[in-house]
Amino acid sequence: MNMVSDRPQALAVTRVEWASMLQNRGQEENVQTLPKQAVPPTVEQIKQMQAEAQETSRVVQIPFGDVPEDYILMVMYDKAAGYCKWRLEKPSRGDVEWEESNRAAHEIYTLIIRRAMMPSQSQSEQFRTLRTKTHRPTLEGELQDMSLPTLSQSIQMNTGTGRLEIESSSVFAFVFFVQGEPVHCMLNDSDGDDAFLELCSISEGKFRFYKEPKTTEKTITKALQVLLMEGAKLSDHLTFLKGIGVGLETYLIRNHSTMSETLFEQMVKDGVGCDMDLQKRFYQEVDNQSTVLEILRRAPLPKSRWIPIVFNLVTCGLCAYREKVPDLAATRDTTIDWTQVKRVESLMRRPDTGVYTYPAFLLFLEREFFRYERFKSQFAVVTLDIKVRRKESIEPLPPQSLSEVIRRVNNLIRRTDILCHYEALGFAILMPETGLESARIFALRLAEIIMSVNLNAEKGSYPIVASVGFAAIPESCESLGALLALAQAPSR
Repeated sequence: MNMVSDRPQALAVTRVEWASMLQNRGQEENVQTLPKQAVPPTVEQIKQMQAEAQETSRVVQIPFGDVPEDYILMVMYDKAAGYCKWRLEKPSRGDVEWEESNRAAHEIYTLIIRRAMMPSQSQSEQFRTLRTKTHRPTLEGELQDMSLPTLSQSIQMNTGTGRLEIESSSVFAFVFFVQGEPVHCMLNDSDGDDAFLELCSISEGKFRFYKEPKTTEKTITKALQVLLMEGAKLSDHLTFLKGIGVGLETYLIRNHSTMSETLFEQMVKDGVGCDMDLQKRFYQEVDNQSTVLEILRRAPLPKSRWIPIVFNLVTCGLCAYREKVPDLAATRDTTIDWTQVKRVESLMRRPDTGVYTYPAFLLFLEREFFRYERFKSQFAVVTLDIKVRRKESIEPLPPQSLSEVIRRVNNLIRRTDILCHYEALGFAILMPETGLESARIFALRLAEIIMSVNLNAEKGSYPIVASVGFAAIPESCESLGALLALAQAPSR
């Protein structure tokens, strides 16, 4: 699929520039071709390409992969604009996957991985293809048999250096150790101390430890013992909230119509230790009509931050909690014949699911992009790949179960969000006035909620396996082709 076909006009000038630069592509003075490699270029290689293009004013390109998954990444430096322009081609099909300008190396790397690798491989398969082609794990097992704290302490005692890989239906994470100390952690799309703390609450899944040279990345700032103690507290708070029925779908209700800043500080001082400013900001978003998930969209926080805050609000008497609240939205004007709207909507929805079709999604997406161009209104796209696990295999969602999953998603999105079908089997949520961090928090928590309850079928109950992708304009990119490439949910 040519991902830039959505916006031909937006790329017209760029393509003229590329055509000019590449008209004598075979001439060495115009193009510098790096040796072909099997895997995508690393962030460091991308930085080197960028520096070379700036210094020589030539197009620098690197081919990678094999047919049919073959690609060429190209970069040229625009002196007039003062930044680099990037292009990803698929030469065996003659396609341009995307073109981007003025992007950091890690953003270009993410675009490559999302577009070149994710459609055909799951995130875990892709990473193992890139990083573990030549050696086997020295330690592997199940988290049910050895928890992350125990596992981390074992690696510490043996002064291990390498990468711990953890995979479950909802989580894919890496923890890098140097001489037994964790130095870098990645969990889904978060990293550092917060990612490690959230990982401490994961009790199911597989783990593998690979001995590797030490990493130069350092996102973890706290000692292992400190992280394990904080992780244990976080797990206790999460267990308590689950026990009383408080979760992401819970509505928070203020117990006091008015609240001074001084009184707020007095009431939470006996709670667990939290950043006071974060607690105040979160409390200000409690409007008696929003779930915890909706509040997190307005005030994005990682799990390690919002769980203690909600714990304090509930246990210190600041907030009550409910499963449902009355709908206080204004009644529609009865002088308008709203049945006409329903008739038009029905033409854009699939009869079997009641969800907007993929062409309708592209139409809404284009309109939202026009709003961005005119008013600079940010927006985001979240994609969903939802399947079920039957014994040892992961299978497509049965048609008769679609309505249950759609109901779950519709209960979690705002009225301004639009749920649509995405290509053949996936779903997409168009989210106006939403930034990247808000979309990230929502997407990851949405997957968590969807997978929290098994899917009931005629022959039994089956776990749901949900993968999510997300991207936002302008924070992730500034073209629709790149947006869809970045937001592509990895297929399990």
